[in-house]
Amino acid sequence: MNKHSFFILPLAAAALASCSSLPSSSSSGKSISSETKSSSIAQSSSSTEVSSSSTKNSSSSKEASSSSSVSSNSSSNSSSSVDVSDLKWITPTGAPTLAFYDQGSNTANWTSSSSPTTGVVPAFGTSDYDMIVFDGTSGLGVIAKNSYNYQLAQWISGGNFYVVSTKHTSISEFQAGQTIDGFVKTGNASKSFLKLSKDIWKWDYSDTEIAFEDGVAQVKTNLTANPSGHDYYIIAQPVLAAAKKALASQTPAVTLNVVANLQSEWKKAYNQATIPAAALFVNKSSYEKKKDKIDAFMAITQSRQDDAVNAIDKVTSALNAYGDDTAVTARFGFTSALVSALQPTNQFGILKSGDITDKKAFANDFQTTLGASAFADSLFL
Repeated sequence: MNKHSFFILPLAAAALASCSSLPSSSSSGKSISSETKSSSIAQSSSSTEVSSSSTKNSSSSKEASSSSSVSSNSSSNSSSSVDVSDLKWITPTGAPTLAFYDQGSNTANWTSSSSPTTGVVPAFGTSDYDMIVFDGTSGLGVIAKNSYNYQLAQWISGGNFYVVSTKHTSISEFQAGQTIDGFVKTGNASKSFLKLSKDIWKWDYSDTEIAFEDGVAQVKTNLTANPSGHDYYIIAQPVLAAAKKALASQTPAVTLNVVANLQSEWKKAYNQATIPAAALFVNKSSYEKKKDKIDAFMAITQSRQDDAVNAIDKVTSALNAYGDDTAVTARFGFTSALVSALQPTNQFGILKSGDITDKKAFANDFQTTLGASAFADSLFL
């Protein structure tokens, strides 16, 4: 197999698994100081410096508003009556940005970054943001490791991870010597794959037969550039849909087979609803000072999550109003067309009201199934 050289920031890069997005050179609503650094962001590695760089949005068909208002037509009267216009938050681009589908022009308050390891993780070590969206279990690990001033407040999405192949059609076709291309070894896509493939599917492969890219976008690049380069690829929506389309348009057309849905395989093996993905973390100091505002913000966010599952036309209309495909992809990490195609069956994995009744259990059931220790209660709001 071809060898790859990677500079992977363990654990921190997990957002590229659960918050996967289409490749984008610019996706942030505002820039973050390139001097910001985070330390000791991995649970199992020594301190690793990361510089934060988050670029501004590429131009869209309409000029982004500098308004700092946060609004949602779907929010409750009690929530919308609270002024949350001074709250600031940062997210990776990708699936969880559906929870902010009508906030594209709100560049004064919302920063979205296509580079979670350098654009989002360093924010945990600062007080620049009232809220951070990041891979839930990885974020908990980062906070616990470094005693950062944030707590997990709300889940936004579950897993959207798949094993695909242009050569094989089922799990049972695996043979010794076959190779796998995945992304972010410490992310939940890779963690769930490694657990299932070894313990349940009984795949026997060596460490040299599985590669881990810096993010899911690189998996798509490898897959579309050389469809037969590996036997299997670990990928996530909405990147999977984009890869299928790109391969189908090649000459000759290439068929991409979904070999395994990791969510359904995980549920079947371990009786857990899904694999945890993105969560909303709240700055504890901000919450002490702005409890009513942050509570209202979380209610509005949950309302948008419900829209992302139950009112898809409303979501796509807001995305289209923000700008063209280039602008929407830069800001959110996907196009409105992908939302229309995937969300009727909620392939982004957005969690609606009532899906998660115990936020701590959701994290700890997954964590302990992997053989790790449960997260402390103090890490949750």
